[in-house]
Amino acid sequence: MFKKLISIPKQFNHINKYSFKQNSVPKFSELKKFNESFLNPAQGVLIEQMFDQWAKDNSSVPVSWDAYFRNIARGVEGEDAFAHPANQEIKSEEAEVLKQEKLRKIIGDNLKIRLLIDNYRTRGHEVADLDPLNLNVDFAKIGGRVPDDQAHLNYKYYGFTEEDLEKEFYIYDHGEGFTSQNKRIKLSDLLDKMNKTYCDKVGYQYMHLQNHEERYWMRKQIELLEQDYLVSEQEQQTAANRLLRDYVFVNFLKNTFSTAKRFGSEGCDSFISGLEAMVDSCAKDGVEHVVIGMAHRGRLNTLYNVLKKPATQILAEFQGTGVTYQSDIDDAGDVKYHLGATHEKSFPQYDDKKVRISILPNPSHLETVDPLVYGKARATIDEIGDKNMEKVVGILIHGDAALAGQGVVYESLQFQDLDAYKVGGIVHVVVNNQIGFTTVPQQNRTSLYCTDVAETVQAPIFHVNAEYPEEVDRVMKLALAFRQKFKKDVFVDVIGYRKHGHNELDQPMFTQPLMYDIINKKKPIYEIYRDRIIENGIWTKAEEEKQMKLHTDFLKQAYEESRKPGFKTQQVEQKEWEKLKKSDNVTGLTQEVIQKINEKVNILPPEEKFNVNKQIAKIYQERYESIKEGKVIDYGTAEALAYGSLLLEGYGVRVTGQDVERGTFSHRHSKLNDQKEDRPKYFPLSNLLTETQKEKNALQIANSHLSEYGVCGFEFGYGMANPNNFVMWEAQFGDFANGAQIIFDNYMTSCEAKWGLQSQLVINLPHGMDGQGSEHSSGRIERFVQQSSDDPRKFKLEGNEEMKQIYESANIQVIVPSTPANFFHALRRQMKRNFRKPLISFTSKKLLKFRQAYSPLKDILSDTTFLPVIHERYQNELVSKADTKKVILCSGQVFYDLLNERKEREVKDIHILRLEELCPFPYDKLYQELKEYSNADFLWVQEEHWNQGGNAYVRPRYKRVLKKLELQGKVKSREIQIIARPPSASSATGSPKQHNMELQQLLEKVFA
Repeated sequence: MFKKLISIPKQFNHINKYSFKQNSVPKFSELKKFNESFLNPAQGVLIEQMFDQWAKDNSSVPVSWDAYFRNIARGVEGEDAFAHPANQEIKSEEAEVLKQEKLRKIIGDNLKIRLLIDNYRTRGHEVADLDPLNLNVDFAKIGGRVPDDQAHLNYKYYGFTEEDLEKEFYIYDHGEGFTSQNKRIKLSDLLDKMNKTYCDKVGYQYMHLQNHEERYWMRKQIELLEQDYLVSEQEQQTAANRLLRDYVFVNFLKNTFSTAKRFGSEGCDSFISGLEAMVDSCAKDGVEHVVIGMAHRGRLNTLYNVLKKPATQILAEFQGTGVTYQSDIDDAGDVKYHLGATHEKSFPQYDDKKVRISILPNPSHLETVDPLVYGKARATIDEIGDKNMEKVVGILIHGDAALAGQGVVYESLQFQDLDAYKVGGIVHVVVNNQIGFTTVPQQNRTSLYCTDVAETVQAPIFHVNAEYPEEVDRVMKLALAFRQKFKKDVFVDVIGYRKHGHNELDQPMFTQPLMYDIINKKKPIYEIYRDRIIENGIWTKAEEEKQMKLHTDFLKQAYEESRKPGFKTQQVEQKEWEKLKKSDNVTGLTQEVIQKINEKVNILPPEEKFNVNKQIAKIYQERYESIKEGKVIDYGTAEALAYGSLLLEGYGVRVTGQDVERGTFSHRHSKLNDQKEDRPKYFPLSNLLTETQKEKNALQIANSHLSEYGVCGFEFGYGMANPNNFVMWEAQFGDFANGAQIIFDNYMTSCEAKWGLQSQLVINLPHGMDGQGSEHSSGRIERFVQQSSDDPRKFKLEGNEEMKQIYESANIQVIVPSTPANFFHALRRQMKRNFRKPLISFTSKKLLKFRQAYSPLKDILSDTTFLPVIHERYQNELVSKADTKKVILCSGQVFYDLLNERKEREVKDIHILRLEELCPFPYDKLYQELKEYSNADFLWVQEEHWNQGGNAYVRPRYKRVLKKLELQGKVKSREIQIIARPPSASSATGSPKQHNMELQQLLEKVFA
């Protein structure tokens, strides 16, 4: 309708797109100049339609309405406009022009007002008072805005003059906020309101939210509720006491351990008070669990103030005597600002509600903890049956440079709406000190804010000046309220500075002299706030001195206690793991259990209920008949039986990764799609679940988004919450697993040594040299075994206790199962022991459907178990062990190449043994298998290149066993011949012809 009435000036063409959203285009109801009694909103819609019609053709509406619209054009007010004007038929061209000019003026002014309001809502944060340092554009992006960029918030930009400041405008809006109150307002009052709301100590970013309900809720909180909220004296005193406690703690550490790194939060320390305020709100809302992840900056402050970690423990850690682990593994320990903690806090003010607060341990690899927090939060949600995701809240505390720079942030944010990963939203808090070590924002990010990544998942963002603790507390609570209502991620950007260098021993004046010239003149945030509330009569100097002495004396006493020779350090325990089920170590199953699983899982519904793909139906039918008749099973069947049996025993089962529902190689088919109708997927294994298991989401086999780092981290975190959950992440191909290398290095293989944390995570890596090139061949066995803590020097052949110690002290398990039965036992073994270790399984792609590799059903019955070493299975067809000339030890699918080559050549004097478990190395089992080969030469044969695979790891351990046998006179030599593909920079050739040639050369060497 405006095209006929208004030509929008060119200077408005650049205005932000949000100013022209469909639901915010000014309509006639926003231009009316009558009072509320004259026209209610319900009537407004009809009048808007009539106005549009009148604008096109005034003769198309009733005469009375034609007169009314004409009066509006002349500036007649309210109900007076709804009177037929006597003798006011405008016939002259001049009068018609006058009408058009006045109408254009009314509409134009109101459109400009709307654009002004929308720009405040959309971009007011850009000029808010957020930076306590007031850095200019040479130093920082925040607060360093070019003046021209701020013109859109100047009323003169829209053509208004100073004379217009006292003019009233009608600002009716259908959405929430103060513009929805059907009122007129002076331009000057409007500007005051918008500046106070959007350009003060908090900057709000929410207009990018596409969901109207979320956007309107935010607007209502910001414009109507939050701005009118008055902080009580009690709240101010509480904030002051929290800041004081942290202030005393920081200064005590500084004075007592002046040469120690502590990565303090000074300059952003108000986030500690804000975090405590958020936890208080959690208790009020009925939250039972809070899971926190953060890096080293401010970690000690958080541990002491929020998690109430004993001061004696922290102070002991500064003296190097702080922590021991309940673990048989070597105690490597870690620096104090990497350690985690758990605390159960009671809230008397909320009927003694209790909140379990945990902060996860993490390395200095920034943001790596992000997916773990999502994972542990989700596991806790599933465990307590929190369907509405209201009782478990995850909080992530980021640094500004890391948030903008680390890709795992984006991978983790993508969990938000994924059914298998969502946690009802994470509250993200940015400790924004406007620098990354020595790198300023212009060098460490492209975007204006470090939080711009939040917009990709439609998360609102609150920027707040760190020198205003009350505002920090308020937006922390507002962020939690948004999360609780909409179950989405939300960001709080606490903008401050870093009082010292990257650590307290660093000299920041080398690289940021001007910035630190400003910082060095700043009073601590606590002192600024203290002076403010004392001046306002909220607190007294006497009260401050009393609290200061109380906290100082407490720390002094704790320090003296921590220095006593008999001081006992705290043992780190996984509290959640106290519920670890005691196990009988039995991995085999009875026929009764196997057939029960078979009946429940492998019989599919009739076609009238679900239309299964014919090929898949055939697979399930073959599985059913094979088990029913006691024949052989493939890998997919063995895996399903392992999961089904664990479910029947009360364990949870979670398997995720790219395409795991079907399986990259079409072997699993865990969820089935109806071929004719749009129905929910059919999940055969779910038929085994009890109602309680369904409530706890005990079975999850789900495709992930295309992420390795983030998803693997999520699953590690998921496993942390409950030792009775079988958790497996499967790579699409083993080659892609290195995208998650940080999780492998910094968590999975070292968490028990550093932090005393066990993990049951299974990593399943499709692996095998099939001529598919370097991206689809190798899971890199060599990398994982190199990280094993297995020590061949400890093997002394002293019996079962020795091997028990080796198994329990190992940091990881690495297997290369060559049969479905061994894979089955390995999966069940994860839950059927009284301890937990990460398991990396290199599973052959080729063997998944290779009939020669199928296992007899009897190999998974009650009296069977996992075999670390598989002896020569065809010994009856070969010469005796004493007459054997060569003994081949190998792993994985190359066994079948060797077996078939031996058969084809009709060789009888070569025995082939399979090493199924590389870590921990099965010294005793291998010793028993080799001790009768008194005249043989020994080989290690692998299909991988010489510099890859298990060669470097196996060789010294294999030799250790042979050395023991040689000294006992049982074998003739300890020497080993290594046969492998030649050394290569690449893991595999992409040429099938080259692949076959290499394999043939390898076999020739073996059987020469």
